[in-house]
Amino acid sequence: MNYGGSWFDYNCHEPRPFVCYRGTLEDSDFVLVNTAKNWTEAQRHCRENYTDLATVRNDTDRDKIRNFIKHLEWAWIGLYRDPQIYWSDGSNYSFSSWYQGDHPLGSMKVVCGVSDLEKGGKWSLFSCEERKPFVCYSVPTAVKTLVKVRVELQDSSVDLNDPAVKEQILKELQERLKEKGLSGVTLKWKEKADGKVFHKEEKGSDKKKKSDL
Repeated sequence: MNYGGSWFDYNCHEPRPFVCYRGTLEDSDFVLVNTAKNWTEAQRHCRENYTDLATVRNDTDRDKIRNFIKHLEWAWIGLYRDPQIYWSDGSNYSFSSWYQGDHPLGSMKVVCGVSDLEKGGKWSLFSCEERKPFVCYSVPTAVKTLVKVRVELQDSSVDLNDPAVKEQILKELQERLKEKGLSGVTLKWKEKADGKVFHKEEKGSDKKKKSDL
């Protein structure tokens, strides 16, 4: 709260004087602590020495606190947002006294992100009701291509259906694609009904194995 009784959103880590209350909400008494602490430290101090950080229920409470802090620029009260708005002592948030001028968040409960092009594209928060240009994205449809490959074995003891062998072949093919300037391509084997990838192909006297990729 400022000396005029208006509320502002502010960085909780900033050290400021603060206002506590003691007693009960129905019979409360406000106390100004003119020692700069961040919001969490102020909350702890109020709870250890009084009741809690100040809860402002109505215009009367606001005016009492304003009289306490009229010689100060700012003082913490018990309001916080995480992401909804709460009072430190758990009271319902109904009465408000938000400043209506130019500040980033104000009393808005919902804000939306923008990319500030005047600040190198860094993000800012604005009211979701503001009209601005926007950027969309779409998920590209994957293009699947079936390629038949034939492998000629130099060593007949090698089992091409061995998972380690199949993985190694895929890695070598992937590297060859990169060398050709083709990136972003995902390779995988297509299994046949019997669960195998490679099958022996008889062609004359030549014995080769083929598969689909």
